[in-house]
Amino acid sequence: MRTPPRPIDVTAALPELAAHARQTTRLHPRPGAPSVADSSIGGPLLWPADEPWPACSAPPLVRRGEPLEPSLTARLKRAKAEREERRRSGLGSRLTAGERALLDDPALRGKSSVDLVNYTAQWYEPEDHREPNPLVAVAQLHARDIPTVAFPPGADLLQVLWCPTDHQNPPGQPRYCGPVVHLVWRRAADVMAAPDHSGTAPPRPHDAKDCYLPTPCVLHPEQVTEYQYADLLPEALRDRLDALDEEWESETEYAYQYDLSIAPGCKAGGWASWHLTDPAAVDCRCGAPMDVLLTLASSEWDGGSGSWRPVENTAVERGGAATPTGLTHGRWGSLRIFSCPVDPRHPPRLNIQ
Repeated sequence: MRTPPRPIDVTAALPELAAHARQTTRLHPRPGAPSVADSSIGGPLLWPADEPWPACSAPPLVRRGEPLEPSLTARLKRAKAEREERRRSGLGSRLTAGERALLDDPALRGKSSVDLVNYTAQWYEPEDHREPNPLVAVAQLHARDIPTVAFPPGADLLQVLWCPTDHQNPPGQPRYCGPVVHLVWRRAADVMAAPDHSGTAPPRPHDAKDCYLPTPCVLHPEQVTEYQYADLLPEALRDRLDALDEEWESETEYAYQYDLSIAPGCKAGGWASWHLTDPAAVDCRCGAPMDVLLTLASSEWDGGSGSWRPVENTAVERGGAATPTGLTHGRWGSLRIFSCPVDPRHPPRLNIQ
């Protein structure tokens, strides 16, 4: 798989951007039958026969819901009908200040969302697993395939497992609702030298969400250049980039954020995008700023110009081609695993954008 050349050479226009470049490895997963010796997403892991399979004891988040009070439901229905009438009259359908005040009703405090179709309040709360939940094999990555990631001394194999249910980050970490991630760094030759290295048939999790169960995929690693997220560039450089970006967008269909800076899809290393929230500091417990280790995306390329779509996928495919892994995070976002540059064995941190 090959990424098309970037439609605009940003360093020709702004040479200073070269100091803010990083290499990432686009993994280009495609459904297949990876072997235990391959780098893969959702494939079998090279796992020692005598090593216990890990399980999760952290309480998952379970969605709860309850009907809204009849008087609040009636007011929301009236507001919905009025909004629909405004839409039909060409006056727009945005919430008015009064409608937003309804959603701030004391009855809804502490609730994470309101279903305006079924008129229920919804929220998440932790609930213990019935018993420790076996983790799911998510990815296996050999150092030879992802040179954009720093491995701990003596390790050349990264294995990613997770509990396929929703959890929250501990206090003090970025807001998060997704799988608990477990990283294993090992030396592949140590496992290959064992009498039985054909791969362990893992136990099936008894608690799982389908969106966190990956389709087995073979990988086609490719290194590409990324540039830092615009809001994190030095102010003077960002101002110059903003002016140029307006020109690029007015003259072409391409924009720095979507087409010229950070690649979408599953990848190892590179920069983190902060397109849904303001940039957040992601620091290790040792105090070191953390780097993106692995991005597991809901889609390999997004809409718009589709400039990151591999040249082998020139047609505008629907469904499987852009979503090979079957994973979905949040509202079609990307789960980013951050690791410590001082010692990658320090606990990772997680974020979804």
